[in-house]
Amino acid sequence: MSRALIVGPRDGLESAVNALYDLKLLHIVDHHPGEDDLEIGKPLARAGEASEVLVKLRSVANVLQVEEPKSSAPLEPVVGDVRERILSLELNISEEDATRKKVQGLLQDLARKVEEVTPFAQLPLSLADYRGYDNLAVLTGRVQREVSGLENVTHDFEVFSVPGFVAVFVPKEKAPAVRDHLNLSGFTSVPVPEGEGAPRDLLAELLAEKERWEKRLHEIDQRLTTLRERYAGFLAAAKAHLEVEVEKAEAPLRFAVTEHTYVVEGWVPSDTFPPMKERLEKLPDVFVSQLDMDEGPNEEEHELPKPEPPVLLSNPKPLKPFEMLVNMFGTPSYHEIDPTLVFSLAFPMMFGIMVGDAGYGILWMVYGIWLLRRWKDRPWGFWKNLLVAFIWGGFWATVFGGFVFGEAFGIPFHAPFGSVPGTAEFFNWSDNVLHASILPEPILEKLHQVPDFLIMSISVAFLHLGTGFIIGVFDDIRHSLKHAFGKVGWFLILFGLYATMIVRASRWPGTWGYLIWNGPLGWFPRGGYVMDNMGFTAANPIPSLAVYMLVAGVGLMLIAEGGLHLMEVFGLLANIISYARLAGIGVAEEAVIVSLNVIILNGLVLSGSVLTIIAGVFLMALCNLMMFLLSTISGTIQSVRLNYVEFFLKFYKGTGTLFRPFGERTKSEV
Repeated sequence: MSRALIVGPRDGLESAVNALYDLKLLHIVDHHPGEDDLEIGKPLARAGEASEVLVKLRSVANVLQVEEPKSSAPLEPVVGDVRERILSLELNISEEDATRKKVQGLLQDLARKVEEVTPFAQLPLSLADYRGYDNLAVLTGRVQREVSGLENVTHDFEVFSVPGFVAVFVPKEKAPAVRDHLNLSGFTSVPVPEGEGAPRDLLAELLAEKERWEKRLHEIDQRLTTLRERYAGFLAAAKAHLEVEVEKAEAPLRFAVTEHTYVVEGWVPSDTFPPMKERLEKLPDVFVSQLDMDEGPNEEEHELPKPEPPVLLSNPKPLKPFEMLVNMFGTPSYHEIDPTLVFSLAFPMMFGIMVGDAGYGILWMVYGIWLLRRWKDRPWGFWKNLLVAFIWGGFWATVFGGFVFGEAFGIPFHAPFGSVPGTAEFFNWSDNVLHASILPEPILEKLHQVPDFLIMSISVAFLHLGTGFIIGVFDDIRHSLKHAFGKVGWFLILFGLYATMIVRASRWPGTWGYLIWNGPLGWFPRGGYVMDNMGFTAANPIPSLAVYMLVAGVGLMLIAEGGLHLMEVFGLLANIISYARLAGIGVAEEAVIVSLNVIILNGLVLSGSVLTIIAGVFLMALCNLMMFLLSTISGTIQSVRLNYVEFFLKFYKGTGTLFRPFGERTKSEV
């Protein structure tokens, strides 16, 4: 990135703004009032008018309920005087909207009156019968239960009731006691409606009037719908046009100005600086200079901080969707390594390990690709990016489910270890469904090799966290060797802890711990310290090299970061153990779906009846759909958590600002 300074005459400000907007190259650094003893500029003359028309347009769009276009297709061109068309349209629509609001108010009032009169219309009394008594009190209201036992309060009463409503006539001196008795039945007082005559006649008049006004409202809505269909395209195009005009008109608020000149500072990719300079200097009396080429961060801590350039991410197209998930944590600063590549591998792979089912994986890939095809006209945004991440997660779920765990929809491809032929536990794709073995035997059975699954999870933790510390070394080495050595120390601590765990797990031949210790870690020196009470025998002692790595790592960490960080060693150990959630969630989901499948197979499918087989297949599909949704939710949440909390916090600050050149609008803004 290069830092550019643009200076020109104040009377040429509008031409410069238009040129910068058309170029779409300069990320403007906002000037603050009083900074360098310079004030900010004033909006262009047309700013007020454009803003006013834009407000009116949004009001019109709100009244017509015009939705934002979901398609990325180009908008229709704006022709003619936009302001006059908007004002004319607003005048017509405001009248209709005012009438609609009046009608809606009348309908609300009528609905309230109908609600008040309805219970009285069910009783054989006129409205006059409830009023005008000197010695009688009339209690009317809704009740939750049938009223009984009034004779225990007074013998002088008369009751008229329908389900849920009651009217009681009693002497005034008995009214408080009767009201207390009615409260036992959930009594809620309802006032007698105004008016005379029979409530039924009044209700009929109210309903007829309500119907007339509803027809009127429907006619108004139809006219507004016609206007919406006619002007939706124009309003969308005019909105985009006016937003551009407002953005241009308000751009001087980001510039510094003197009495006769304006000053603009910003960042531009170094390779595009020459064409930008050439284009702008064609304007009268405009000068463009290159203030600062990017030379990396400060070399010494006492130096004044250099301006931080914005970040222009340049990941390959398949990785672009994962930038959204990284930016949700924080945008990488200009001097940080962008973690999108690692995240794009780690997130879907962890998702695939936890889901661990080829059937669910294929379902996610098919459904995701189908949904992408349906959304092909929509602009890229949050949901499309997340969908691509799920498709990749489905791919890895298929890989792990098919070649590591050997199952699809909770049914194994081969008979599980120890199962008896003819039982539901033995039911598998190869022998009972396909009658052919299409995949090799599983490398790991979730429910029978839980310790191996845990070792697999801890190995993922070592690779993931180790990658984070290595990235941290390269991030820090350019500006602080001290901090870089601190990251090396943390990597040594991680390696020492991992080697110790693998040695402890290698006691049992044939397990994953044994295979890793004698395979990928076969080069690690075997000599060490025996601690029988902790399971480290002469056959598998704590490796001396692992201890040396721990000691050296702690030493480097203390020198680089200070003694207070010693407690974080236990935090790192907790981070490693936290990855056991990969095994925990995988085993839990497997236990649930296998249990449901076995119950349904035993109870319905293997019974031999056609109806029970159909019912069993339907129930199995329903249970698998439930597990598909639950595994997706848990796999997503836990994969994001492991990357955000365990991984990113080891090296990533995410304090950068995305490069956004003036004139380039995001899809959501467009």
